[in-house]
Amino acid sequence: MTTMIQRGMTRWAGRLAGVALSVAGALAFSATAHATPTYEVTKIENLAYGPATPGNLLDLYLPDVPGKAKLPLVIWHSGSAWFSNSAKNDAGARAVAAEFTARGYAVATISIRSSLDARFPAQGHDVRAAVRWLRTNADQYGIDAGRFAFMGNSSGGWATAFAATTSDILELPGEQGVNGVSSAVHVAVPFFPPTDFLSMDDFAAANGLPQGFAYPHSAPTSPEGFLIQCPGEPAPVFPPIPAVNPGLVSIQACPDETEAADPSTYIEGEEVPMWVLHGLQDPLLPFNQSLLVYETTVSQGNEARITIVPSAGHSVNDIINAPAATTWTTNRGGQETVVEGMGPSWDDIEHFLHVNLNRARGPAR
Repeated sequence: MTTMIQRGMTRWAGRLAGVALSVAGALAFSATAHATPTYEVTKIENLAYGPATPGNLLDLYLPDVPGKAKLPLVIWHSGSAWFSNSAKNDAGARAVAAEFTARGYAVATISIRSSLDARFPAQGHDVRAAVRWLRTNADQYGIDAGRFAFMGNSSGGWATAFAATTSDILELPGEQGVNGVSSAVHVAVPFFPPTDFLSMDDFAAANGLPQGFAYPHSAPTSPEGFLIQCPGEPAPVFPPIPAVNPGLVSIQACPDETEAADPSTYIEGEEVPMWVLHGLQDPLLPFNQSLLVYETTVSQGNEARITIVPSAGHSVNDIINAPAATTWTTNRGGQETVVEGMGPSWDDIEHFLHVNLNRARGPAR
C-alpha cells in the first residue's frame, strides 16, 4: 500500500502544482442552482437500526412526491472525528436533507457509535447495519431498495467510503445481524474522507501541511488513536489528553489493525462509482487521503471522480460552488478526463447520483 501511495503522489505532484493556479478553462460544473420543486416533507425521528442508543439511531426525511414511484434514498453521515454518537440531527445533516428532499429523494441522516462508546470495527458495522435496516424497511417508507446513495463529510466521508468499498461483501468478520440482507449502496460521494491513517503525518510533513487536529494523527490521543484499538490497550477516556489516557499507544504500533479501517483495503475488482472531493487548504486532513481512494479504485478498473479545490478548507460549503476547481474522471475503460472550472453545485452532485442510481436500478448488489 505504501508503494502505491508513493507512486500515486509522484504522479499527482505535477498535476496539483497547476491546480492551485488554475482559474480558467471550460466550466466543469454550473454555479447556478437549477429551480427545484418544493415538496412537503415528513420527518420521522429516532428510528432505531440497532441496539445502541443514541449511537444506532437515524432520522428519515420523506418528501411527498406525486405519483406512485418509490423514492431513491440518500444516506448522509456528518463527521465528528468519531467523537459524536448523535450526528444525525446536526446543522449539516439537516441542510443536506433539505437539498435532496427538494430534489425528490428520501434522506436518512444517521448516527453511529462514537469511539468512546466502542472502537473500530464497531463504526464500520454500524454504517452497514443502517443500510441493511433501511433496505429491510424500504417498502414501509416508499423507498426504492435498489437505489441507495451514501454521502458524508470528514469521518462521515470515511463512513461513506467504507460503505461503498464493502458493498460487495455480504458479511464482515465479527459482524452481527446480517441475516442475508445486503449492506450495499450503489453510488457514494465522500467529502474529504480520512482513509489511510498511517500516511497522514508523513505526507503532511513532506508537503508542508498542518499535521493533525491539534496533534499528530499518529498520537495515541488523536481521533484515529481513539478509534483504533491496538492489542492490549485500555478503553480511551475523554478528554483526549495523554495524562488522562495512560496505556494508549500510537496507531503506528499496530498497522494491521489500523489498515483494517482503511476503505481502500477492501477495494478488489468491481466497486460502486465514487466522487471524492477535497480542499488543498484543509487544515485537518491532508488531500492524499482522497487521492488514495480514487487511485486505488480506478486501478481496479472502476469508475470514479475526484475534485480538488485549491481554496477549500475542511468544509463542504467551501467546495460547493467554489470559484475554481479541477476534476478528474476515470471511466471503467481506464480513460481519464480532466476539466477545470468551478466547484460543483448540489445540482451537479444530484446529477451524478441520478445517473448512477438509474444504472443500478434493480436488485441490490
